[in-house]
Amino acid sequence: MINAVTSAGHQSRVAVSRVSRAEAVARDVEGEILGEGIPPGERLGTKEELRRRFGVAVATVNEAVRLLETRGLIEARPGPGGGVFVARSSVRVALKRDGLDGSWGGASFADCQAVRTGLEPLVCQEAARHHTDEDIRALEKILDAMERHADEPRAYLELNWALHRRIAKLCRNAPLHSIYLTLIDFLEDGLALGALHAFDGHADLEVHRQLVAAIDEGPGPQLEAAIARHEQIPALLVEAGRGRRAAASRAG
Repeated sequence: MINAVTSAGHQSRVAVSRVSRAEAVARDVEGEILGEGIPPGERLGTKEELRRRFGVAVATVNEAVRLLETRGLIEARPGPGGGVFVARSSVRVALKRDGLDGSWGGASFADCQAVRTGLEPLVCQEAARHHTDEDIRALEKILDAMERHADEPRAYLELNWALHRRIAKLCRNAPLHSIYLTLIDFLEDGLALGALHAFDGHADLEVHRQLVAAIDEGPGPQLEAAIARHEQIPALLVEAGRGRRAAASRAG
């Protein structure tokens, strides 16, 4: 459940926004999902609870939910026990909506990882230029959680993805932010955790600590070196992705 924020605080932000109220609410919720690394499947509340928390009209919260669904960030489920949930896979929701399951479903995990690796320096450079002290504290908090789960590949990698989503949140380049997050979702969906028998969470953690420290330092040689070290990680993930694709093919 996302942390409660006073309605008055949200009202003031929404009221002074130059975008529509629904868009302002959608951006606030998106920021909470990405900024706090809220896991897929987490319940955010009912529409009525969100309406009261943000202090807006029913039509406004309905439109905000529609916008977030369109972006593949949340799923609205009707009926008892329903409400608004973080999407289990924003890329899966987006592909289903646009009828692109075939083209993306046939995409190679390795190809998507190669594109993500190509975008990584741009994302990290954006983060290095635009981060705040609060952003670094948020990243370090995720790193601490990764350390606690370094011997548990599933939990560790979920936090790893959350770390990179939080770094991407610092992008002011909207197309870069959107494309990168879509790739992260696709890769997370395609990763066969059972194939990660050689995964070393502690070594991976050190690479990510160096990356966050370099982002905090700002653009320069330290950041370039940290990005280069991080680029050596994906080979293992590509093999895991191939493992999942092979298993799916045998099952079919």
